[in-house]
Amino acid sequence: MNIANILHERIVAGDIGIDVRKSRGWSPWHQHGLSQRDVTIVTPRDKGAFLWAVQRCLDARCPYELVGGGTSTAKPAGSDVQIETKCLDTLFIDEAAQELIVGAGVTIDAAEAYVAEKGWTLGQWLGSGATATIGGSIVTNAMGILAGRYGTLRDSISSVEVVDSTGDVSWVSASDFRSLVSPTILAVRLPLWLSPDGRALARFVGADDPFAAMRQVTTARLLPAHISVDQSGAITVIAEGETHLETARYQLIAAILQKHGAVQDLAIDQNRHWDTLISANPWSSNAGGGCWADRILVHAKWASCADVLDEWTQRANLAGAELTWQAVNPSLSGVCFIFDVNLPATTVEPEWLSDGSV
Repeated sequence: MNIANILHERIVAGDIGIDVRKSRGWSPWHQHGLSQRDVTIVTPRDKGAFLWAVQRCLDARCPYELVGGGTSTAKPAGSDVQIETKCLDTLFIDEAAQELIVGAGVTIDAAEAYVAEKGWTLGQWLGSGATATIGGSIVTNAMGILAGRYGTLRDSISSVEVVDSTGDVSWVSASDFRSLVSPTILAVRLPLWLSPDGRALARFVGADDPFAAMRQVTTARLLPAHISVDQSGAITVIAEGETHLETARYQLIAAILQKHGAVQDLAIDQNRHWDTLISANPWSSNAGGGCWADRILVHAKWASCADVLDEWTQRANLAGAELTWQAVNPSLSGVCFIFDVNLPATTVEPEWLSDGSV
């Protein structure tokens, strides 16, 4: 008896709260919109039902995929079963530890809204935050535009509730979690930060060498909440914690950027530009099923920034793909490139990405 029949048999008996259906072809939460095989979609109604479904898959040695918000770039495992995680909806603030206990199926925006009511923030501002889940963001190492200040979700977790390969449920430390093989995340503990009094944004254009300018800001240890370089060469700076930009840190950053030929774009609409930064979602085109889109993170040393850009630009041009990029989260050793790739009329990962060729 296959896993779908096993699950259906138990549900018909009325023993567990799970909805099960079979699907082929269109799947709105599949990585790129289309599923080329028959899959059993499992929707548990609570945590107990979720654990039961996972255990039955483990007992039957049936691979399964977890479905969160559908904005993931994790590669599908070709499993016959997809288990939705939205029932993992725990939300609780541990005031003593100043941590949030949050279920893997809770969306980023929902978690931020919940802690904001108490004057806290997680510092996670993702473009896909309305649909991206806590669990999915940890698995894919997603990062928001303020990751330079607060870190990624994966970096932030203090402990994780997991189901291991034998079906055992336990809380493990962040270091132990990283050593587990294919664990299923149920919930995590995340540190809380006091919500800042204010946040202001500035944009600088015309720098002779934007990377050299950003590197000097980094080596001077003046990193603001966010600093990035986009494809046009514009440098975006977000100052957080003060109600005005005229702080000592900002003035020193501005002086360095101006030394490199950059001038502040005074015509920028701060609110509109901020909204644009946090609403960008490279996977939105996947919902139509008519293209292939992905976000790739590449860490580069300062000396190799130009080579990394040339390589990925060449890959995209040869494949006829649309490529946009940002350089974010600078450190003393280098910077992280975010490459957003959009390949029209394609629904599968192109070979030029999977085989590493140029």
